[in-house]
Amino acid sequence: MYLLTNAMKNLVRNKGRNILIAAVTLAIIVSTVVTLTINNAAAKVIDDIRLDLGSRIEIKQDFIEMHRIGLDARENRSYVSIDDFYSYAESSYIRKTIYGAVMYAWSDTFYAVGDTSKGTTTREKNDGSGEEMLVETFKLISTSESDTLTDFGTLREITSGRMFSGLNECIISEDIAALNNISIGDVIELKGAYATDKSYNLTVVGIYYDATDEYAISFFAMYGRFADNRRNEVITSWETLMSTGWETNAGLDMKSEYFLKDPDDIREFENEVRAKGLPVTYNVSINQAAYDKVTGPLSGMKSAVVTFMTVILILGVIVLALISFMAVRERKYEVGVLRAMGMERGKVAFGILSEAVMISALCLIIGLGAGSAMAQPIANNILEGRVAAAEADTGDGRKMALFMGGQFQTNADDGSYVPESEIQVSLSMDVIVQIIFITLGLAALSGIIGVVIITQYEPLKILRERN
Repeated sequence: MYLLTNAMKNLVRNKGRNILIAAVTLAIIVSTVVTLTINNAAAKVIDDIRLDLGSRIEIKQDFIEMHRIGLDARENRSYVSIDDFYSYAESSYIRKTIYGAVMYAWSDTFYAVGDTSKGTTTREKNDGSGEEMLVETFKLISTSESDTLTDFGTLREITSGRMFSGLNECIISEDIAALNNISIGDVIELKGAYATDKSYNLTVVGIYYDATDEYAISFFAMYGRFADNRRNEVITSWETLMSTGWETNAGLDMKSEYFLKDPDDIREFENEVRAKGLPVTYNVSINQAAYDKVTGPLSGMKSAVVTFMTVILILGVIVLALISFMAVRERKYEVGVLRAMGMERGKVAFGILSEAVMISALCLIIGLGAGSAMAQPIANNILEGRVAAAEADTGDGRKMALFMGGQFQTNADDGSYVPESEIQVSLSMDVIVQIIFITLGLAALSGIIGVVIITQYEPLKILRERN
């Protein structure tokens, strides 16, 4: 008990030196609390996104890769049957499937936004034959789950009517409705631009407001490709699109997504569908562009705080070691007196370690509170900067479009995905345990330095040097 009482008195006697040690220790603890809290929160959000986006598998034809290896997309593409797409969903690795496809279309009964020809505009075919073909002016977009239309609730909103639910129902933009004087309950006709045997008579059950960019890529606007104007998207159900009897996806841009039970099973799933006959001209992959876009700011923030914590720990430990070394050398006479009075080395060492632990414990209590209060605003500030940088780094300059076989394929980011801009930071038990271990390490560092120096001297030698 005497050793602990004496240790507490020593903290007051040498308050100048101990305040300096406490300041360094507190700075290390506060910065570590902030960085670990932010790092753990960011890691959790990234892991949740990985379970969502990282488990979404797309199977689609890769025209860019076909062009790279020198295949003619028009003559050598291998179409997959619709039944094959259904069979892929039966895999034991899959927990859910959302079927979707886009059909380029035209109509001779109503206008597309930007086009006044009412389906009579033509252009030369892309096969070198010199023949003319009708220009596609609409996209008929289908999905098996309407609640997965990510733009609705953010950039799009149904302002009249309702979302489609039954067969041969659709929703259209306010722009199409106003241009053609279409009302809820009217029937519109669409014909396949490439699948020329397909025709649909759709009842308009909803009209939506659209605040998205008209063209995802400015080149499409210059090219005059009306079907790529997002105002010209007619949205319906997967069942409606399939109702005309599709055998393969020829004439369709398949957008089906398969959700893995475990994101790490992507290679096993790919091997399975390849064994079922999926051609090499099809990709089996996650939407990496969307994943990187959503997690990019969080990953950048996570990396920044880890780097900051590493630098602070290294510099802090060096400074703390130097202060502890100088402090113990100043106390050699005190140690010599105690040893001359008969106190064992172990007890002297225990007293010095007790002082270090008391300082560290006080800093731990203050540091946990201060670090917890500072973590959220710091995280918000860092993430805000990262999101702004990510948004500034997007644009047509980073997008590439390729026209092959009468269709465009692009590697542009999906505009429906936005960088994660919010994170909830809180002091978890894991962080508290980690901070406790770091604090004990700091106390041990400053205490052990003193113990090592003390054991190098004999009491009489210390007193003689003092005299």
